[in-house]
Amino acid sequence: MNGCLKGLFRLALLTVVFAMALVAWWFREPILHAASRWLGPRRTALPPVSDTAVGAPTPKALSSSQTKYEKLKKPVGPDSVVLSPNEIASMIGSGIDWSVRKSFDSLRVELLEGTVAVYCRLDTRVIPPDAIGPLAGMLNPMEPLRIAGPLRIDRPGVAHFTVQELSLRGFPFPGQVVKQLAQRMAGADSTGAVPLRVSPTFLDVAIHPTGVVLYRHRRRSS
Repeated sequence: MNGCLKGLFRLALLTVVFAMALVAWWFREPILHAASRWLGPRRTALPPVSDTAVGAPTPKALSSSQTKYEKLKKPVGPDSVVLSPNEIASMIGSGIDWSVRKSFDSLRVELLEGTVAVYCRLDTRVIPPDAIGPLAGMLNPMEPLRIAGPLRIDRPGVAHFTVQELSLRGFPFPGQVVKQLAQRMAGADSTGAVPLRVSPTFLDVAIHPTGVVLYRHRRRSS
């Protein structure tokens, strides 16, 4: 009797295994697609610097942006100036607190419509082990970080870059944890905004893929 029960159990087990294998074969394409999405290789290269949209901090760009700030100081100066991608990257790079900036290597800034995306190679030693769970054990000493969101001027000389998107090593994190991670990785406040020191000569900004417009006065809300 026991032998019969064991035989039936083995037969049932083999049937289940066969059924699972058959289902896996039938749905192999979506399964492989999902696996490659989460476990496959990720694009880790930083975006290349270009004449439009993507910039990097340079001494020349920092100097030229300072010249444009000076124009806004003059009583008969323009109402606005436009910063190039390199100039806005220099503004952000020099405006982030050094305690955060020193962990951002190879900084890049991409201009989007209404938002900016900041790329860098992050020194992962600044990330507390409990911040990203099991992913912490998979990280290299330097990993590509992307944070994106709008930029606003709160008061003369102080801007905030609000992090709405965050990905590390190509893995995008869900919105509910972005604020917490932005605090750990980018020095953001409790709202997910990274403070920036900027020139007090402008009070408003408009971000476009071709450049960022700095306004001497706040624009009227439409």
